[in-house]
Amino acid sequence: MNPQRTTRCLAIVFATWATLGASAASAQDTLARAKNFYASAAYEEALQVLGHVSAPASPADADEVAAYQVFCLVALGRTDQAKQAIEALVRIDPTYHPSETEASPRVRTLFDETRRPLLPQIARQSYATAKDAFDRKDMAAATLEFDRAIALLDELVASNDPGAADLRVLAAGFRDLCKNTPPPPPAPVVVPPAPPAEGPSPPPVADKDKADAPPAAAKVSPPAAPTPDPNMVYSPQQPEVKAPVTISRDLPAWRPANPIEAKQTLVGVVEVVISENGSVLSASMLKSVLARYDPLLLQAATSWKFQPATKDGVPVKYRLAMSIQLVRGSGR
Repeated sequence: MNPQRTTRCLAIVFATWATLGASAASAQDTLARAKNFYASAAYEEALQVLGHVSAPASPADADEVAAYQVFCLVALGRTDQAKQAIEALVRIDPTYHPSETEASPRVRTLFDETRRPLLPQIARQSYATAKDAFDRKDMAAATLEFDRAIALLDELVASNDPGAADLRVLAAGFRDLCKNTPPPPPAPVVVPPAPPAEGPSPPPVADKDKADAPPAAAKVSPPAAPTPDPNMVYSPQQPEVKAPVTISRDLPAWRPANPIEAKQTLVGVVEVVISENGSVLSASMLKSVLARYDPLLLQAATSWKFQPATKDGVPVKYRLAMSIQLVRGSGR
C-alpha cells in the first residue's frame, strides 16, 4: 500500500473521531476542520462536518460554510446539488463571489453561470424591500438595502439589462433621501391645564333682574356625523379613519431546515380584514414569507386581536397589510 495514502487515510480516521467527539467545539473550529478535510480531498467527510455548523460566528463564516458545501459538491461531481446550493447562497448574500484562493476556475465559472440569471429578480426584490423600509420611515434599514440593490443593479447595467439603469437612478435617489432625512423630533410634552382658581360665588340674581334680562340664546347642537356604512371595508387610503391597534399577534414557531436557511432573514406581507370587534375576518398572503410557513401563518392570523379601526368614533371594518419578518431563534 502507498505510504502516503495510508498516512492520509489514518489522518482522515483520526480527524473523523475528533469531529464526532467534539460536540461542544466552536463553530469556527468546526469550520476549520471541514477546511482541512477539503484540503485533503476528503469531500464527503467535509460535507458531514459542515452539516454540524449550526451557528456560524459571523455572516462571513456563514458564507464560508455555504461556499465550502458548494466546493465539495462540485468536487464530488454532484453538479445539480451544487447549483441548488449556489442558488441558496446567492439568495442569502447576492454580493458574494468565491475568491481565486478559495475556489478553482471550474467552481468560479459554475458559480457565475448559476448566479447571473438570479440577479435581475434579486436586485428588484432588494429594491422593493428597501422601498418598503423607506415607506415605514426605517431609514437605517432602507439605506443598507438600497446600497445592496445599487451594487446589484450596477452589475445588471454593465450587462445591458433592460430597465436596470432607470431602477438604479431611483434607488440612488431614495438612498440619498434616507441619508439626508433628519431623525423624527421627540414627541411634545403635553402639560395639563391648571384648574381654575377658587373665588367667591357670584351674587344671586333677583327675580326682577331675571325677568328684565334678555332671553339666553338657544344652544344649537352640531349636526350628527353620518353613520359609517357597515358593509364598507376601510383601508389606509381613507386618512379620516383611525387605524386599528394590535393587541395580540402571536406567530407560529419557525425552525430553519438547514444552516443556509438559518442565516436568512425572511420577510413577507400578510393582509388581514379586521372586524368592528377587533377580530380577524380573513387573512391572505400578499408576499410569501416561506412556502411551508405561509399556511401556519394564515391559520395563526385568524386568532389575532386588535383594537378596531374607527370612523367618527364608530368601529368599522379595516383592511391592513402587515409585514412579517423571521429571524433565526425568535420565530418572528
